[in-house]
Amino acid sequence: MPNNTIIDRRKNPGGKSSGNRQKFLKRTKDEIRKSIHDKLGKRSIKGSSDDQDVTVTRKGIHEPQFGHKSDSGSRDIVLPGNEDFVEGDLLQKPKSGQGGSGPQGSPEGEGEDDFQFALSNDEFVNILFEDLELPHMISKENKVVEKVETHRSGYTNEGNPAQLNLEKSMINSMGRRIALQKPKMKKIRELEALLEEEKDEDKRLELEEEIRKLKIRARAVAFIDPVDLRYNNFTTSPKPSSQAVVFFIMDVSASMTEMHKDLAKRFFMLLNLFISRKYKRVEAVFIRHHIQAKECDEEEFFTGRESGGTVVSSAFELAKDIMKDRYPTNEWNIYFAQASDGDNWSDDNDKLLSIIQKDILPITQFFSYIEVGERRGLPASAWGNTSYMSQQLSGVYKDIAENNANMVNERVEKVSDVYPIFRKIFAKDKKEA
Repeated sequence: MPNNTIIDRRKNPGGKSSGNRQKFLKRTKDEIRKSIHDKLGKRSIKGSSDDQDVTVTRKGIHEPQFGHKSDSGSRDIVLPGNEDFVEGDLLQKPKSGQGGSGPQGSPEGEGEDDFQFALSNDEFVNILFEDLELPHMISKENKVVEKVETHRSGYTNEGNPAQLNLEKSMINSMGRRIALQKPKMKKIRELEALLEEEKDEDKRLELEEEIRKLKIRARAVAFIDPVDLRYNNFTTSPKPSSQAVVFFIMDVSASMTEMHKDLAKRFFMLLNLFISRKYKRVEAVFIRHHIQAKECDEEEFFTGRESGGTVVSSAFELAKDIMKDRYPTNEWNIYFAQASDGDNWSDDNDKLLSIIQKDILPITQFFSYIEVGERRGLPASAWGNTSYMSQQLSGVYKDIAENNANMVNERVEKVSDVYPIFRKIFAKDKKEA
């Protein structure tokens, strides 16, 4: 029988918190993605910096183990306290199908619990958005600087005592003392040499007096002097920031059900997380609309429901006003994400098209329109049909999306469609998507 060599390249226990963790995440990535996708509807759109609990099945996380095959081979076992057998006795092998055939399933049908652990926020988004890219990203430096960056800029002779640089001050002190004491000490050594050779008592007294005065002057050099002190110098400079704002627009008329809103929330949350990876500062603006549009917070955005019809252009008119007041386009990267079940008054379509083409797309980095829910029994060929344009926004947007690279027009019918559609939109290689 040939010999098998097993090489264990796993990290030592001291490094398992980093290296082995990454190996585990890589091995169970598909299970983790499935768990993350199931949790999308429970997260806030603005996300969280806290660790995220995920659950994966036991499948695929077991380490390989070696054991004896129970119905063949031989093994030696010493059991302390055994009164029936001694070492060397021969034991009959179990008959086929009897004993030692490995773990048996529970008669009640119960199995092992799923495995739960925490992902850091960075690990969470990295697994979600691996191999994806954000197209049409243009970095616009914030010209109205809100923050300044402080950095070291040499030393100064004056400053706050808290900024005193002890090392630099002591080096200056030592240099000054050496410079002032060296001539005197040299003169003292010369006089001491003359004193040893001098025989005349009066001249010896004069030399001793001169040496005494020089030593007093040498000792009078201060250990530290104000001229030695050096302080850390700090200067400030503008720190440009890259920032983006995402306008989330959703129809809240009577036709938008809770299922529709859940689909929209899942897509919106993914988009906001994805954009947040690219910019240092991301703000979200929530606009809900039926006949009239209103800016609101996230909770009201998803829980409020109105009756009546739908006028989509009202939401974009409000977005234009908000951009003018708070988000100038020369300072902010603008993103739009719209979700709807497709309804709009036919009289509003021309106005909506004009606003989208003239006012929104020219200044927008990326515009995502997601039509949520089923097609109400229509055949696939009817989606985007111009004869159905009064009710289906996908038809209104079809030509614009085809002619503008910074706009997408997609449909999400069920929860399992959200993540694949998102990956399709932002895939690096569109052919693979």
